[in-house]
Amino acid sequence: MEILVSPAVFFGLPAFWVFGVFSLVHIMMAKKAVSVKRMMQVYNVVQIVVCSYMVWGLFPVIGFPNFFGVNTEFDKRGEWFVFVHYLSKYLDWFDTLWIVLNKKRSQLSFLHIYHHGTIVSVWGMLLQHGVGSGTTRYGAWINSLTHVIMYSHYLWTSFGFKNPFKGYITMWQITQFYSCLVHAFVVLFFESTEIQGYAWIQVLYQVTMVYLFTSLMSWVPPCVPDFSAKKGEPSISCYSFCNADALEEKEDTNMVSAWKQRYIVIRGEAYDITSFNHPGGAHMIDLGVGRDATVMYESAHLRSDIADKALKVLPKYTIEEIEKRGYDFGRRETVPTPGQSELYQLIRKRVVEEVLKPRGMTSGRGVPMWHFATVIIAWLAATAWFLSRPSILSGAVLGWCLCWVGVGVQHTANHGGLDPNTKTGYLLGLLNDLAPGGSSVVWRYHHQVAHHAYCNDMELDPDAFSSFPVIRLDSSQKWQPYHRFQMLYAPVTFCFLWISVQLQDLSCLLNSQFHAVSFKGTDSLEIVFAVFLKLLHFLWIVVIPYQIHGLDVMLTPWMVCFGFGGFMLSAMFIVSHNTDHVKSYDFNTGDWARQQIETSTSWGGTVGSFMSGGLNLQIEHHLFPCMAHNLYPEVQVIVKEECAKRGIRYSAYSHLLPNLLDHFKFLHQMGNPSKDEAVETSKKIK
Repeated sequence: MEILVSPAVFFGLPAFWVFGVFSLVHIMMAKKAVSVKRMMQVYNVVQIVVCSYMVWGLFPVIGFPNFFGVNTEFDKRGEWFVFVHYLSKYLDWFDTLWIVLNKKRSQLSFLHIYHHGTIVSVWGMLLQHGVGSGTTRYGAWINSLTHVIMYSHYLWTSFGFKNPFKGYITMWQITQFYSCLVHAFVVLFFESTEIQGYAWIQVLYQVTMVYLFTSLMSWVPPCVPDFSAKKGEPSISCYSFCNADALEEKEDTNMVSAWKQRYIVIRGEAYDITSFNHPGGAHMIDLGVGRDATVMYESAHLRSDIADKALKVLPKYTIEEIEKRGYDFGRRETVPTPGQSELYQLIRKRVVEEVLKPRGMTSGRGVPMWHFATVIIAWLAATAWFLSRPSILSGAVLGWCLCWVGVGVQHTANHGGLDPNTKTGYLLGLLNDLAPGGSSVVWRYHHQVAHHAYCNDMELDPDAFSSFPVIRLDSSQKWQPYHRFQMLYAPVTFCFLWISVQLQDLSCLLNSQFHAVSFKGTDSLEIVFAVFLKLLHFLWIVVIPYQIHGLDVMLTPWMVCFGFGGFMLSAMFIVSHNTDHVKSYDFNTGDWARQQIETSTSWGGTVGSFMSGGLNLQIEHHLFPCMAHNLYPEVQVIVKEECAKRGIRYSAYSHLLPNLLDHFKFLHQMGNPSKDEAVETSKKIK
């Protein structure tokens, strides 16, 4: 029995269940719906019997006036029925199986997946820690009673009968969550057994359930493809922009639907790249599908002559011609582009002649293997130490190594510059998913489609506004009184980066977009694979240590690991574009290269570049994002020379610390209101 309530089971099985659901959905897209009516009727009967058994067995906890059974004694009988309730949560997974086999997309809501995928872990933790009895039984009892009502309704309606009380069932479910929330607070204040501390799990969980049931009860994330097509109709993928890949051209039935093609806009022309084998890999060109990718195209290719030659052989159309077929490219490029910058063209030419050619390089891609091998070996060694001997020291070392993988391997790999071999580079980029726990898919869209193209643009660069309202990074953002203290609390928020990334990535993957940037070109299976990699990350860094050492031993090492690693990673990223002098750029100058230079800072040199994966030389990285980061110190010499000739401000620091100090000064400055904001606040107080 103990193995059934081990972390490997109650964390691992739900994780793979989620992955299995999405996999089965994609399998069913190519198949007809399966009739499961009889099986569902039998299943409903089984659920009614099992849940009735639990209602009877758990009922002794209910009393008056002690309705919640607070401070009732633990006993084996109570623990047995809680254990049965825990096992019944696995039985509930058949609900999802019926939905998928029936191809009912509307029923595969986020609430459904979230609840069935997490409730197992909640009950598993309680049982594993020996608190699966006493007042804990109330939650199991009320939920079992609710399930008796629900499955009786499902059984009744499966025979074609109407239930006049249907509307009250949802009300009862919400009431159940509120009662469990009240129960948790009562336990926190009045329970004297060891279960008291675990009531916080109940509080947090029931808050999420109340919110989802009242606000997002029927929300089906876009990452769930429409596999509910009728017999004889093709299945519809949610990644076809507007779910329109089943639409055929009305005017010409022989023409393949525009939505089944892959188009990209470069310099005002639409190109069909459906059959194009991109040398940098499909995952790179996916970023430009369905949008104006001029800035990405011109900044990614150091040898523009080679890229332009490949572009000329692609089928070309006018944008209007493609959009008449129902295709939508979104916003047009209105900002200055690299190709329009004389400064950029000159710097690029010098880089090719003075940096690449002496090395015999063509594309500028390819970091020496020992650079990233050192990082990977350090991470693996730190992981082995952390898993075998978790402590504050091993947690701090692992936190730094996770940060190092993030900046020294995945950052350059997901820009396409780490290895000239496309497949190797792609696999190395996936270390972002496995090691620090980010998502390569989300990261590529975030950094390459939005941040790099529009650095410090308050409308188009998500890094300029995504931390607001917690942290104010621009005077155009509305000031709040608590911003006065952001210089003090900002470093604390850095430590929560790991949690923030997990929540943000899952939201982006579920919605198939990052802020205003939709994942138009990415295949749905890659989204599923990204979720799977997150599960693997969670497995090695949470489940396995939990299984080996337990929560009490792991809690502090986890906090140190995530806190220290998150702080270092945040510090290295946020200083690059958030100091006083880089915020004073005039966007009306109309020069892309100058914008990249004057809205970024660089620090350190060759050593800093090795330790930060070139992130320290942010100016050079923004000019040439897809270049091998070991080349940036040489590029810096060229950029500085050209800036000096033209009187362009080049912000450089000897090392990270003075750059970080300037950033905190900037936070202090942004934490103070302008004169107008101060007057307005004063009026409100009066």
